[in-house]
Amino acid sequence: MPSKRRTLKHQFGGGWATDFGLSADVTPSGSGDVTVPFLVEAENVYYELDGGPRKIGGASKLNGTVVNAGNEIRGLFDFWRQGTAFAPTQKRVIYSGTAIYADAADGTFVSIQTGLVDDKAPCFTVFNDNLILSNDSAVDVPMTYDQTAVTNLGGTPPLFSFSCVHKNRVFAAGVATLPSRLYYSKTLDAANWTDATSGSIDIDPNDGDRITAIASYKNDLWVFKGPYRGSIHRITGSANTGSDSFQRITFIVGLGAVSHNTLFRFRDDLGFMWSDGTIHSLQATAAYGDFNEAALSRPIHSYIKANLNYTFISRAWAATDPSRSLVAFTIPIGTSQYCNQVLMLDYSRQDVRWASWPALNANCVARVYDSLSPILMIGGRDGFVRKTNISNKSIDTSTAYQAKVTLPFTDYGSGLVMKTLTAASLKLGSAGVSSSILNWVRDTQAQQSQTFSATVGGGALLDSTFILGTSALQGAAFQDVFKPIEDGGEFRSIQFQVVNAGLNEDMSLRALGATIEVGAESLEA
Repeated sequence: MPSKRRTLKHQFGGGWATDFGLSADVTPSGSGDVTVPFLVEAENVYYELDGGPRKIGGASKLNGTVVNAGNEIRGLFDFWRQGTAFAPTQKRVIYSGTAIYADAADGTFVSIQTGLVDDKAPCFTVFNDNLILSNDSAVDVPMTYDQTAVTNLGGTPPLFSFSCVHKNRVFAAGVATLPSRLYYSKTLDAANWTDATSGSIDIDPNDGDRITAIASYKNDLWVFKGPYRGSIHRITGSANTGSDSFQRITFIVGLGAVSHNTLFRFRDDLGFMWSDGTIHSLQATAAYGDFNEAALSRPIHSYIKANLNYTFISRAWAATDPSRSLVAFTIPIGTSQYCNQVLMLDYSRQDVRWASWPALNANCVARVYDSLSPILMIGGRDGFVRKTNISNKSIDTSTAYQAKVTLPFTDYGSGLVMKTLTAASLKLGSAGVSSSILNWVRDTQAQQSQTFSATVGGGALLDSTFILGTSALQGAAFQDVFKPIEDGGEFRSIQFQVVNAGLNEDMSLRALGATIEVGAESLEA
């Protein structure tokens, strides 16, 4: 007589996707494999190359002493000055309150400029080995920093909010009195805005929008307008006169960028956040227009709409970590006036995956070199800059945080058939002790739980922490931990959740097993 008991192996075929609902139609294969198409929750995790969610690294303070009496860090930038002797020097620059601070790559921040307007969005642009500093106050003049002193930019620059470098010029916009005007400097001279080779271009003035972001990409300058009607424009050419003179081409109307600091590069593309919180890319927009279904953020639009504080969305930031193929976004949610949530976009696959990182106290984010290794650093709302992705799974060495993965409900192909959960397993990886909790909900019943503890020892996993020639390859890299579930109970549909909240505990979830005993069909409620 054939057995009615089957062991099903759940593997992860998608990321966090609130817009897909709470249930998924999945039917086990003949061998019992179940591909989970999306996750209802993915909290404080990223995705390894096999799709399995893993607990994010911890965060530790860069500065031992609080900056600016604990006020929020509004912007962070890694400023390298090359010099002329093959001896580059590093300064990490932050905006906080009414001042600008810098360290000498040592975590000790000192004030380099005071007297600014409080609570404004900064911009950082490196040009001619100097750092151009500006913000959206409409009062503070653009400045330049040579790692020794901050001075006014010089010449007669426009009172711009943000800038970028394109074809050996500084392009700038965000002037309050002329919100649709794009300015450009003389070639190789950031202080000269009156030369015959400098000038300006008006981008659809009086259309109800203003220029909100600019970027150099694919040999053209891209100009974004918003925050209402939205439009994107291309500036081709290299000069203001002659056969290669600047020309404006409207790329699309109906979509733009919310701010300069939400532009990001990934793959061979340029991404941007729009004023409704949705996240797009130029290549997808070129292929599909402003069609909402083509947005990178499409799987989580319901979360964005329900939680984003649109009043302060212009304070959002984005930063790319190419080594891990991910982009981190800081956004304000709920009633917060400052960014208090991190969204993570994983672009290592053709279909992007999302997760949320609430464990990080992040108001802004930037890619910064730390001991010649590029990592993401975050500026907090407490006067501290923090390194992320540290090996200890803690915040500031002492605070634990929770990794949580919630699968959708599934009836394994038939809601008519009653089923009973009799055993479960978690395939866990990563060195050290991992004590994870498996929760499950049967239909409308109360949640049930089982703890799974594993000690994976030996050496290092063959992952981003493995160092060739130094690390020893771990023999027991993954461990299947099995548990009988005596009170698993009957169900038509079931939802699983895995949680790890242990201090300095890792969780690398490669698969979830469930032994199901198939019963009879039933029409009873």
